[in-house]
Amino acid sequence: MRMNARLSLDENSIQPTVLNTTVSFSQQQHSGLSTSSFFGAMLPIEAAEEYEVGGFHPISVDDIFNNRYRVINKLSRGANSTVWLVEDLLSKHFASLKVLSAASSLLSFELSVSQHLQMQQARCDSHPGKEHVVRIFDTFTIQGPNGTHHCIVTELLGINLRADVEEFYGEDVEHFPPDVAKKIAAQVALGVAYLHKCGIIHGDLHFGNVLFYSSNLQNASRTEIKRIYGEPLFSPVQYSRDYRKPVPPSIHRPTMLVYSIRNLHLFEICLSSPDNIHIKICVFGESSIYNPCYQFDRPFKSGMPLPYRAPEIIFHDIVSPAPSMDVWALGVLLYAIMNEKRCPFIAGEKDELIQWMVMILGKLPDKWWTRWAARAEYFEENGVHRLTNEMVPMAGIGSIKEKGSFSGEEVNAFQNLLYKIFRYAPEDRIDAEEVVRSIPPTWEEYEEVKTCKIIETGVEDVVTSLNSNTYHDSRDCDIDTLI
Repeated sequence: MRMNARLSLDENSIQPTVLNTTVSFSQQQHSGLSTSSFFGAMLPIEAAEEYEVGGFHPISVDDIFNNRYRVINKLSRGANSTVWLVEDLLSKHFASLKVLSAASSLLSFELSVSQHLQMQQARCDSHPGKEHVVRIFDTFTIQGPNGTHHCIVTELLGINLRADVEEFYGEDVEHFPPDVAKKIAAQVALGVAYLHKCGIIHGDLHFGNVLFYSSNLQNASRTEIKRIYGEPLFSPVQYSRDYRKPVPPSIHRPTMLVYSIRNLHLFEICLSSPDNIHIKICVFGESSIYNPCYQFDRPFKSGMPLPYRAPEIIFHDIVSPAPSMDVWALGVLLYAIMNEKRCPFIAGEKDELIQWMVMILGKLPDKWWTRWAARAEYFEENGVHRLTNEMVPMAGIGSIKEKGSFSGEEVNAFQNLLYKIFRYAPEDRIDAEEVVRSIPPTWEEYEEVKTCKIIETGVEDVVTSLNSNTYHDSRDCDIDTLI
């Protein structure tokens, strides 16, 4: 009989306790451990196939990284990394450790971007958006049986915007209340403006990469951390396609897997007071350092979810990341925050997304219109929709669906903002600082963001190694289904 093991934490050690419950990969589809209920769309544990050369680094609770960070529990996992709750043995604070797969460590700019951001954050800077980007504490590289892995230590954050908020607000509430949504929207815009000021293109803005922050997490004691995050829940290593097939021991895999945490205490900590709502943008796996003169030595491929992609990305008309593509994604994100997580352009697949762009924004520029092979399925060549027989644009972009909690000025200001963002030509879009200035001022009190240019910094200019002992004390159509 397969068993899961649960660890019981005391103040200094971890003692395993065996549970008589089993959750297999196939059973998860029918159990309370629904994969959609966790922080991301991924399964809460990995499969044996993900631990091989080029894959994840095998990590166990109590492992120590860089002679400093002791693994306490697993926070989450993604397609290219695992993320762990760690204790800094020097500062006695808790943090988040992201360990990239060996393959991702070879291809991603995440480590260099994180190092660049850490240097920017160390500077004295009064930009209000600085408080809405995750703080980078440390970066380093490890060598393991599956290859070389980049590691990034950041401050602890809470739930992401994709979380099932009805678990906190009640079954009748499937989205953020208006007063909370306003603050989130304003703070996300500030965070993007700060990243652009630092010369960073995020490249993957969506609900899953915006997380709530609480100072209670940063100042938590060992006992409080145990109460908030619970005890690690273990599972045997299994194959994804045949969980009954025994998995032989291997240096490439851990002896046991750890489930990603899921704890309602995080909802309470992050959402208990609307006045204290605080979000931070994180995850830089698709990010890059902006240099308008730099072109990738390989075709640019975006990992951004389809609903957030700007038209120049969809039509592969981009040689390197630019701030304007972040601004388009920011517009989609702002619209979704204010409209119950709905996408402004309905998107089951690429051609459907383009159809809705044309219906709302008008006919595409000729260079894209003629390259859109499926256009004849939806439109006449003059832009008349085949089904409705109407000339595009057929409808406005909309603003806020539930207008009862917003003034007319707020609704109009937000709609005008969206029109300034959703422009086909990247050079016609406003920049992130103008987005901040266009947010209705009643949504968030912040000081004026001074106009400043993107820092034109090439990847080659980034310092590739930082002092690993430097640690900054943190105390000083539903759009989700398309991701």
